Amino acid sequence: MSGWTDDRENTTAAARELRAAFGVMAQHWPLPEVEIGPMAPGFMPVPSLFADDRFLAKMLARQQAGTPGLDAKGAAAYFISEYAGVLGIAAASPYLSHGLVPAFVPENCALAFELPSEGRPRVRLRLLDPRCVTDRESNSRRSSSCIPVDREGLRSELREGLEAHMEPLIHRLRGRTGLPWQAMWRLVSDSVAARFLEAGRQFGCEEEAQAEALAILKAPGSPLSNRQLHFFEIVIRDEASPRRIIARRSFRARGGCCRFYTAPGGSYCSSCVLVTPHERRRRIEAQMRHRLGLPALEDTASADAAQPKDLSS
Repeated sequence: MSGWTDDRENTTAAARELRAAFGVMAQHWPLPEVEIGPMAPGFMPVPSLFADDRFLAKMLARQQAGTPGLDAKGAAAYFISEYAGVLGIAAASPYLSHGLVPAFVPENCALAFELPSEGRPRVRLRLLDPRCVTDRESNSRRSSSCIPVDREGLRSELREGLEAHMEPLIHRLRGRTGLPWQAMWRLVSDSVAARFLEAGRQFGCEEEAQAEALAILKAPGSPLSNRQLHFFEIVIRDEASPRRIIARRSFRARGGCCRFYTAPGGSYCSSCVLVTPHERRRRIEAQMRHRLGLPALEDTASADAAQPKDLSS
């Protein structure tokens, strides 16, 4: 990250800017809890944590406990999706709310995981150095202590940070479970894209969020890039008055597969890359109509039930 200085005043100001951005994130998303500062008790550097076989075994076992009969590849797919979603909101929220990209490279990150017997895990992400970049022009950050870059520079910084952060985990999971690295990168892209859509919806900039997500994730040559990933919209109209829109919502079309269909009793998700676009739209519209208390259309009445988590994106 060229141009950064070790000036204490700049470092303190950058930390202040990042804390403000992550403070906004914390108002909407409980995970991850983000801290800024040197290594602290209870944390482990990301490179060491991802190389720890005991940690990986615990994470994979947790996924299999939640879906009995799930094989090792499925557990890896679940875990990579879950963790990429946690990292994804830590990337998407400050990017969209403050135009900031912190350094997500492994050597600048530490993690602390707490896995209670019930309920969601507690995930704490610690940025050891508050260095960051900002799109100064688009955000009018005249006095920003972060390194100013143009919009393409901002995108590249985030993309390269995500790639560097996820690569060692993907490498270890591939060796442990045999799940191809291409499959895992697709799942990372899916999760990050879903988080951008979610954050854009929360901050009232959904169209911008979709455009930025695709610009970041579909760069030629990036392992994050895949042609199937995109966003689409479903509109439900009043049958008696078609001009009247009852509901409209954007969704992310997956490029990867979570492998739920391989588990005993499993099926294809509503947004699964393995179903046709027509079938995907049919299933999602059926769920939307059900949640709105609307009668099912004739061609959606027999739509299969899908995992509720898919409708979040």
